[in-house]
Amino acid sequence: MADRLHAIVGDGITALAFLETCLGQGFRHVTVIGRNASQLGRGIASAKGAEGAPWRYAYLLNSPADDIDPEFAAWLERRWDKIAETMAGRQPDWLSAAQPLVAAGDIYGVNAPREFYGDYMEARARDVIKSLSAEGTKVTLLNDVVVGLSQGTDMITLSTQTGQQLDVHSADIAPGGPDTMRFEGDDGPFSAPSVFGYEDRIAEHITAGAEIFCIGGNAAMLDVLRLCQSLIPDERLKFAFCAPEGEIPPPLVPRLPRKQTVPSLTQGHETAESFLSEIRREIEAAEAAGDERREIRAGFRSYFLETPLDQFIADTSEASKVSKVLRFWLRGGTRDTIFDMRRLVGAGAVRILKGRVLRVEATSTGAAIHIQDHDGSVSVEPTGFVVNCAGAGPGSTFDPLTADLISQKLIGLADGGGLAIGANCRLGGGEIRYLSPAVTKIGRETVAMPLYDAHMLRSYVSRSAKS
Repeated sequence: MADRLHAIVGDGITALAFLETCLGQGFRHVTVIGRNASQLGRGIASAKGAEGAPWRYAYLLNSPADDIDPEFAAWLERRWDKIAETMAGRQPDWLSAAQPLVAAGDIYGVNAPREFYGDYMEARARDVIKSLSAEGTKVTLLNDVVVGLSQGTDMITLSTQTGQQLDVHSADIAPGGPDTMRFEGDDGPFSAPSVFGYEDRIAEHITAGAEIFCIGGNAAMLDVLRLCQSLIPDERLKFAFCAPEGEIPPPLVPRLPRKQTVPSLTQGHETAESFLSEIRREIEAAEAAGDERREIRAGFRSYFLETPLDQFIADTSEASKVSKVLRFWLRGGTRDTIFDMRRLVGAGAVRILKGRVLRVEATSTGAAIHIQDHDGSVSVEPTGFVVNCAGAGPGSTFDPLTADLISQKLIGLADGGGLAIGANCRLGGGEIRYLSPAVTKIGRETVAMPLYDAHMLRSYVSRSAKS
């Protein structure tokens, strides 16, 4: 291995997890290539905010700190005084929301601002690079975007957006998920296709008193609420969102002592309907016993990491139906923001619409949203400014490298949607590993829980390294 060259594509959590697997491998040189590779570990989700931006520390992790990573929770606790100093006087008042947990000695349970998680991951990346250097492995962080890959007899060639070509013996690819599903009119005078990167534009309308309307009821929608709260007091807030289920996601609430639901499921199901009926009974039994959504979700996550879905239902097309439903049943979000959302709905500051958005139309004073209900009827809803928070869906596009790998048939399309890769995350002859949140099938295994979860991404990377 001493003369081998290796590349890692990506700059987020998964890319860093792949870099950690390089320890002890004796590579001569590892090159990490990503849009922000110089801040390896942050990715888009935990990027460093602009100095002075009111929303810089507003966006929170979806889960309690120790659900994300117990080592991160310990890092947070060691720095609590400095973190409290940084957050003092900010709106919304995150410190007050965290105080009951702090008073109970449960800093591990707080929903930390994502920028702090980015700080932790960036520091972790520096430690890994230092350890690799001590082993004699040179690490280069290259800010660029890989757009294509070709395999030769002995080498893999990566082509970048800036025209560079890098020849390596092996590569790990962690490109992140697909783009947000787009809607006609979602990037107009009174609309934005995403919250991230469009904050300044959205902020103008928030501070001017416009109603802010989100397409989708997921974590990004909760981020938009935090953006609003960072700019104006709650009594001035006007907010709405539309989602097919028309519901606020349940909060992930930590409790001491920590516990997890322990499912007990039988094997040999022939249909998704049969298996889902059993899962539903297990969830309802856990709820009846007093388990919180965090405990149920964490329990099922651990269970399916230990016992893959294909052991319960062999038909992959049926298994894919299970994952889709399970994702909805076990969804959950940021405790602090969801508690705020519930309070604001009760106060009449937030309205919730149930349906499917068709398109956004600009008017002379704002926007009009065309919404289809479950009966197929279409209504038009006037609002101030629209933010697309829909997440991935039909029509979403992948990054150029993933699209290239699909065209080469190194990556397949899974039953029911998502990407299919080889066992142990391998592609082609085995010198390439790939993992992104869009993956729903790894070898024979249909992934039971969505890979938009740091713990699951790291678990699958760790397993792939042992193959």
